[in-house]
Amino acid sequence: MKKMLINSVHPEEIRVAVVDDGILKELHIQSSLKEQIRGNIYKGRISKIENSLDAVFVDYGREKHGLLPLNDINWGLVPGMKHEKGSLSYLRKGLEIPVQVSREEKAAKGALLTMDISIPGRYMVLLPQQDLAGISRKIEDEEQRKRLKDIMSQLSPPKEMGLIIRTAGMDRSKADLQKDMNYLLRLWKSIEDDFRSAPCPSLIYREGDIIIRSIRDYFTNDITEILIDDEETYDRAVSFIKSVMPRYKHIVRHYKQKKPLFTKFDLEQQIQSIFNKRVKLRSGGSIVIEPTEAMVVIDVNSGQSTNGRDIESTAFSTNIEAAAEIARQLILRDIGGLVVVDFIDMRSKENIRNVEKAFKDYLKNDRAHIVMGRISKFGILELSRERLSSTILEKSYVSCLFCEGTGMVRSVESSTFMALREIQLFLNKSNPSEVRVELPSDVAMYLLNNQRRYIIRLEQEFGVKINITGSRLLRHGQIQIENLDLLRT
Repeated sequence: MKKMLINSVHPEEIRVAVVDDGILKELHIQSSLKEQIRGNIYKGRISKIENSLDAVFVDYGREKHGLLPLNDINWGLVPGMKHEKGSLSYLRKGLEIPVQVSREEKAAKGALLTMDISIPGRYMVLLPQQDLAGISRKIEDEEQRKRLKDIMSQLSPPKEMGLIIRTAGMDRSKADLQKDMNYLLRLWKSIEDDFRSAPCPSLIYREGDIIIRSIRDYFTNDITEILIDDEETYDRAVSFIKSVMPRYKHIVRHYKQKKPLFTKFDLEQQIQSIFNKRVKLRSGGSIVIEPTEAMVVIDVNSGQSTNGRDIESTAFSTNIEAAAEIARQLILRDIGGLVVVDFIDMRSKENIRNVEKAFKDYLKNDRAHIVMGRISKFGILELSRERLSSTILEKSYVSCLFCEGTGMVRSVESSTFMALREIQLFLNKSNPSEVRVELPSDVAMYLLNNQRRYIIRLEQEFGVKINITGSRLLRHGQIQIENLDLLRT
């Protein structure tokens, strides 16, 4: 039995979970720690034309300017141009244009922008100034596709508007789709009006909050219940469902029990496991997920698994089990970009093809666009997954102040000898008569108790007095040196 659970008691961190027979299938978090801007539409101003990148930078109201590639410029939305193909020479610094965020800001990188604007409704996606009418690739049933194509031809959207029927529109009637299209056309008209009247730069359309987005994007016909633990959120959800899919309003319920909603359904432990690098498999094997700057690397280990008659069959069964779990983790963690999976080596070509096929099948339920390669002779499979939002880790964690995100800190011994080198360099440059050296407390203690002879040697060599003090505010690898001669003058 499939349920959608919405935990919004604390508005600073709202969590939405999709659970199938007690197993967490999807988790979406809206945190005040990390604002989501993907899907927002802004009135922006071209700040720089970068011919070497075939792109322009756009000031759209945030600290980092966004990058708009030439291929993502919709010339039908460029003021003064209609339905023409242009080049960067047609653009000028200061030109005001509508842009949509297609990829979130990440670390030092600004957001990736597009002018191929898409506005999702419940059943359809509107594509202003784009000559495109189609049906989601995930609707594979040929009879359904034919029926939807017939309906699409009858809807008669404006010529300058593209439309795509979403997976959620698969079983919808012409009346349902017509209603959704009319809503999207009215919404686009209001966005156009705001673009003309709003100051620049400014936000002119905000992608719905996580409650509306989740019901719109993740609700499926097999969900039997939507439970919400906050009354205000419940009222908002009911209002939205009544307006877009009134036949399902009876499945929305206000959860009023004292026991926390996610605890009631045993989700907290499952959620906590998302933040672990290692995920255990039922057979005794495991997968290890390692995010890097360029890609996410996933390693499959057989561990204690004996789920097979021999090495080959054990590798095959573990890989099949890992493929299912990796597909689930990609969705749960919202991992985007390049993903490299190191499967356990298999000799049988048939087994290799079967693992590829199984993995592809497990990925079918993923809303993100995925391009998947083949398993190489080294057991490596590469795939690219659309980045839908910031990862769960980015929304809930910040980089460690001590290790700066590396996962490692200098040892006390290494920090001590680094400090001695820094002191010697300072003495060479400044030639003081007395200095004060501040170090992390444990480094200072180690230096005074175990390596004092090096301090004495420096004092004798440079004719200086060195005062060592400890500080709890400094971390390993940090040092502060003061020339006390300057303080006395």
